[in-house]
Amino acid sequence: MKLQCKQCGALLAVTSPDAYITCLYCGAKSVVAGYSGNSFLHRPALNKNDILRLFPSDSVASVSLYWFPYDTDTLHKIFTQPYTEMEHYSPPSADRRMWNESEVEGTIVPVDPELVGEAGVLYHPFWIAINTVSAQGTIVDGVSSRKLGAPMHSGDKSSFEPVREALSAFIIALVPTIIVFFLLKNLNSKNIKTI
Repeated sequence: MKLQCKQCGALLAVTSPDAYITCLYCGAKSVVAGYSGNSFLHRPALNKNDILRLFPSDSVASVSLYWFPYDTDTLHKIFTQPYTEMEHYSPPSADRRMWNESEVEGTIVPVDPELVGEAGVLYHPFWIAINTVSAQGTIVDGVSSRKLGAPMHSGDKSSFEPVREALSAFIIALVPTIIVFFLLKNLNSKNIKTI
């Protein structure tokens, strides 16, 4: 949703369901029409250093805090960005506060205006840790420390792949089995000739 600043005319993206928006260019505040609910946030229980301790050393290139919007009553997601790891994720209970811009650092994920309910919006904190090798991110709940998505591995260690490991074990076990089979077959054929 876009709103035009009444002071300088700049087009502003409405990224939160607050009753007002501050212009990034001139600092003027404009009222967002059609919103009547309250905005809340869950205070993060984990900081950047806590997140870094959840992963192998030297495996994280960067860590960023994001605020994802949820319905305050149902805790259903009210954003449409393609975060497949969060499709059916419902955030846990946490220290709920009224929305205050001074308490929020990081990136606010935009609300889908068509999904906003009457009660308002709850912003829940998630950290996104970017892997040094693959450049893929792992989403970590900023309250519960639950990791969503693929696990992150250190750059100097190979990742565990179950299919590859099972195939290796099969091949390693197959070689001695074949050798024993032919030895027994050869021994058995010699015993038959002597009788």
